[in-house]
Amino acid sequence: MKLTKYTHACVRLEKDGKVLLIDPGTFTEDEAFAAADAILVTHEHGDHIDTDRVKDLDAPIWTNAGAASQLTELGDRVNVVADGSSFEAAGFSVRAYGKDHAIILPELGVPCENIGFLVEDAVYHPGDSFTRPDRQVHTNLVPVSGPWFALPPAVEYARAVNATQTLGIHEALLSQIGQGMMKRFLDGQEDRPYLLVTPGDSVEIV
Repeated sequence: MKLTKYTHACVRLEKDGKVLLIDPGTFTEDEAFAAADAILVTHEHGDHIDTDRVKDLDAPIWTNAGAASQLTELGDRVNVVADGSSFEAAGFSVRAYGKDHAIILPELGVPCENIGFLVEDAVYHPGDSFTRPDRQVHTNLVPVSGPWFALPPAVEYARAVNATQTLGIHEALLSQIGQGMMKRFLDGQEDRPYLLVTPGDSVEIV
């Protein structure tokens, strides 16, 4: 399986000629949308879904009830899933985890629903949360910036998931210096690296 990282929260997975797009938001490059066979959306915020570009595609979408309520114009293209759901999207097996977006400020409460996706029991995308999958994964996508982000829980999350490798996402607010600092804190041992990639870079998931 091939994983291509795009700006901020979006990744594109390719397997057996099929394309699965996760969190194609307003920062995402146009090329990411090309030939997408299915789309996963962790939550309703614009940096995770660009509704205008998504509605121009023919691809079905899987997301939670909160985000789906913002996509009613797309009709039966939208499939609602919740924590514990298992389903197939364009030939990819997917499991769903969690319910809530991370809290930005205590007085604001939970901003919206958020759901993480584990694809092929290999690649885990938590959206805007540190919800952990219930099993070992190969590649864990770790958020590294945002108004809700804090370093200690990010490090705790990365250590607890203990993936074969981690890859930083949700990085649009960071300079190159900041991204390098995140690598310093989140890098594991030599056999469990933290991958610092630039938008458009691809890695093979074995």
